[in-house]
Amino acid sequence: MHSTTPLIQSLPAAADTSLLQARIIGIVGDTFLTDTPSCPGAQQAFSCLITPQVADLVLLSPAHAGQPAYVLAILQRTDPQQARLVLPGGTQLQADAAGLQLHAKNLSLGSQDTLSLRSGQLDITAVSAQTRITHWQGWFDTLQAHAVSIQYGAKTLSATLGRLISRSIESFRSVQGLDETRAGRSSTVVQDHHQLQAGHITARATGFVKIDGQKIDLG
Repeated sequence: MHSTTPLIQSLPAAADTSLLQARIIGIVGDTFLTDTPSCPGAQQAFSCLITPQVADLVLLSPAHAGQPAYVLAILQRTDPQQARLVLPGGTQLQADAAGLQLHAKNLSLGSQDTLSLRSGQLDITAVSAQTRITHWQGWFDTLQAHAVSIQYGAKTLSATLGRLISRSIESFRSVQGLDETRAGRSSTVVQDHHQLQAGHITARATGFVKIDGQKIDLG
């Protein structure tokens, strides 16, 4: 019968690292200067997500065993309406009385069901934008668009308009198949030369036909 002796791993005795309260009096790079002589400067701890500001009352862990002093938490702030949250990778969340700002190198929003945005005014500024939507529905009281160049392609384009007004310097249109226009009345006014060329021309009228000009050539 063999007796087994349990293996006991001894842990070093914890050093006396009493926490301190201090006031931030300045910021130099990544170092926060304090009003405590025993701990004149400290770094922001990884767990302290809110970035300290000048005049904040913070909780400090003094330097020990080659480790720098750290700001563990913010206990009190003279202006609680302001806060800046710095996440790994440089992403920042900044909140103040004006609202919330998010700064990130890349931002991705994902929703399995519905993503809703509600705003009194929505401003979007981008160097380039791409959208891929299976089905799009939009309702506008007023729509204004300004562009230098527009290109679009569609298999079928259908528009229902109360009134269409189009102004252009020059207009070119090419139709490979049928080009049909149906209207209650039609009027065409050309200031200069009007040319009509076709393989065959058929003109029909149920009523009066009038042709007026200084000179009319037939044939």
